[in-house]
Amino acid sequence: MTTPALALTDPRWRDYVITRGATFDEFWDAHTREQDRRVLFIVGRGFDPRAPRGLGRLAAAARHCSINVVALQFEDELAADSPEQRAAATANWEAFGQIIGNRGTVESKAVQFRNEKRDSIADRSAANLFSDENVVASYTDIVVDVSAMPRVVYFPIISRLIYFHDDRQRLGKAAPNIHVIVSEDPRVDTLIREHGIDEEAKFLHPFEGPFNREARGDQRTVWVPVLGEGRTHHFERMYVHVKPTEVCPVLPSPARNPRRGDDIVMEYQKLLFDEVRLAPRNIMYASESNPFDVYRQIRRTVLHYHQVLGLIGGCRVALSAMCSKLMSLGVLLVAYELKASDVEVGIAHIECQGYDMPANLQIEDVPVGIWVAGECYR
Repeated sequence: MTTPALALTDPRWRDYVITRGATFDEFWDAHTREQDRRVLFIVGRGFDPRAPRGLGRLAAAARHCSINVVALQFEDELAADSPEQRAAATANWEAFGQIIGNRGTVESKAVQFRNEKRDSIADRSAANLFSDENVVASYTDIVVDVSAMPRVVYFPIISRLIYFHDDRQRLGKAAPNIHVIVSEDPRVDTLIREHGIDEEAKFLHPFEGPFNREARGDQRTVWVPVLGEGRTHHFERMYVHVKPTEVCPVLPSPARNPRRGDDIVMEYQKLLFDEVRLAPRNIMYASESNPFDVYRQIRRTVLHYHQVLGLIGGCRVALSAMCSKLMSLGVLLVAYELKASDVEVGIAHIECQGYDMPANLQIEDVPVGIWVAGECYR
């Protein structure tokens, strides 16, 4: 996917729209009153108790429009879901139908996670679900709820949808608004644990380009991982795969827990300072609750290295999201924007083989809406 060259001095998401809590409801009420809106809602069909909550909240606020739902079924032979998890997934599927009623349709689409060699193919499988822009062209608004989706699925889907928007707008065609929503609860994110990870990391489609080959001559490799709790094994394997000459980790601050950034540093202390020999000046901070702040901080760093190292052989930059879903969206926005430039950026990722979640988990989530492409930016 390519788009016209961009001016790197002008951030695409310098201005942005983000809604949270009551303003989320107010936005969708006002947005769907303005004109005849047709909404496509894409959601994960899994056991995460947050799966139906975003749809329920949006449907209640957007009372004046039709909503069609595509629920993604994740098919991974290495994931051994418990009977409780399967029952929760069934309950979520039933909840989708109850929420929508006669306002639209609910269909399921499968995302294949492995090929016959058990290699991860989820990123390409997810992107291919929406390979034809005509599938989404009839909608005014497309909403991707990432609350119950893994990054390997929602990164390529959101990227593909933004590309469809940009391409249609460039050609003078009607382009749907693209929204991302998250049921935000950092505490729950830390309680849902991944178990079993792949032996090797990879670069996610469609952001693998500059890393499909060896570095050129004196070209440096810079790695910008956004860190979160419980990901030290992920860090180790991605570090081996990326082979960076410079590491610039991002920590959550400000955060709901003021000590969260310090706690993460303590968890990664041996890796960061004994093995990587990280220079403290390379540590960056970005808001736990604002993906556009993550976007700004990383974008500034990537362009700094691109400019400075361009004089001595150049560089390529690997980004990684080992963090909350909300922060991870900032990583995606940087990669998507810079992909259309001469800045060499990729997203390194390692896939897990299942999830563990505490029983009777109490959810205290707040809906967050991020408008990433559409009318408000024209």
